[in-house]
Amino acid sequence: MAQSEQNAEAMQRQIDALRAELARMQETIDAQQAERAPRDASSDDVSTRELAKENSAILETMRSTQINGQLEFGSVFNDWDDRDKETAGDMDFGKFNLGVTGGTGKFNYSFQYRFYDGYDFLQHGWLGYDLTEDDSLKLGLVQAPFGNMDYGYLGWYGTLPYIAGFNDNQNAGLKWDHSQGAWDTSLAFFKSDQLGDGNEHYGANPVGSGAQGNSEENQLAGRVAYTFGQGTNATTEINLSAKGGQLYNTQTGDSGDSWQAALGLSGQYGSWSTRLQATTYEYNAENPAESVSGISDDVIQIGAFGFNYLIPAEAEMYSASLAYSMDVDLGPVDNLYFYNDFSMIDPSGDYSAINGGFGDQRDPMLNDLGMKVTAGPYYAWFDIVTNKNGLNYFGSPVDDDWHTSFQTHVGLTF
Repeated sequence: MAQSEQNAEAMQRQIDALRAELARMQETIDAQQAERAPRDASSDDVSTRELAKENSAILETMRSTQINGQLEFGSVFNDWDDRDKETAGDMDFGKFNLGVTGGTGKFNYSFQYRFYDGYDFLQHGWLGYDLTEDDSLKLGLVQAPFGNMDYGYLGWYGTLPYIAGFNDNQNAGLKWDHSQGAWDTSLAFFKSDQLGDGNEHYGANPVGSGAQGNSEENQLAGRVAYTFGQGTNATTEINLSAKGGQLYNTQTGDSGDSWQAALGLSGQYGSWSTRLQATTYEYNAENPAESVSGISDDVIQIGAFGFNYLIPAEAEMYSASLAYSMDVDLGPVDNLYFYNDFSMIDPSGDYSAINGGFGDQRDPMLNDLGMKVTAGPYYAWFDIVTNKNGLNYFGSPVDDDWHTSFQTHVGLTF
């Protein structure tokens, strides 16, 4: 990781040096042109103008290209873990992100690659084209237009709709975005849910390589939003979205279908922020026999970040978030940010996050109460994450009791 960071820094230094050299060349050409008296165009003048035009295009491309990244370390104490009780938790490598954004004229692009402990993946990567001032196209691994954007929550850990793969999910396909006045509209066609059938990716999706073997293919998605009070210090966005299509089973070779819909509210009122969302969904899968997969037809196996888990095949989800941002002058600290994210799942039938989904447990609930401290490029998140039957996400017990994870994440952005 240190080597990756050094490479990124070296790349940025080379880009800065190239920018400076091109700028000096442009200054020299401008000075030569200013010294010449007006006269008929000669071959030298044409060559000079062509060189200036070429340098100008290169400079514009270099100016619009930005390299950004993030390095983060994390410390976790889980109240259900005996080792954490003996050692007071542990500190580990969190992640390293490296991204590039840029464009020329109507063309633009963006990608981000992430490195975690033991695996890595492309978080997003797309090529874009601006059709008009209000319309744009993106092709590649893009964020699905669904629910409250961009994340659907306000803290660090996330909500159950995010963990279940509905908010902030990246799919592979083509997306059209239209923005005009207070209206925002997006339509998308996704050839596949991710790049591959595994679980090493950002945003949860059915896992084609898993025991149950489902994969979302040929999906259509749409979202429309209207913002009240646009351009003021108090805005309220109401959004409605839907997504659905083919659910192909790699084990049986048969196709079912899936659909999801959400109604969301995203508010910004001065230093206060809020997010509300209601989501309903259904997976109608053509699974192999339960005796073969070992997984109940009442659940769907999904995965992300190298981890597989089970959610109800049909359910409603509800989430509510509130946050307050406060600028301060406390030495190097310039901002304090307080937040709380709460979410729950109401399964339509029997559901268990363990034992292959066989059984019936109480409604899963998750709450993240926390604070973020920012000092220039440095930051620290402090979270108290409590859950009951929280999808067995990263090992939390599923026993109808509440459990707590104390988490700290420290890092820098560049």
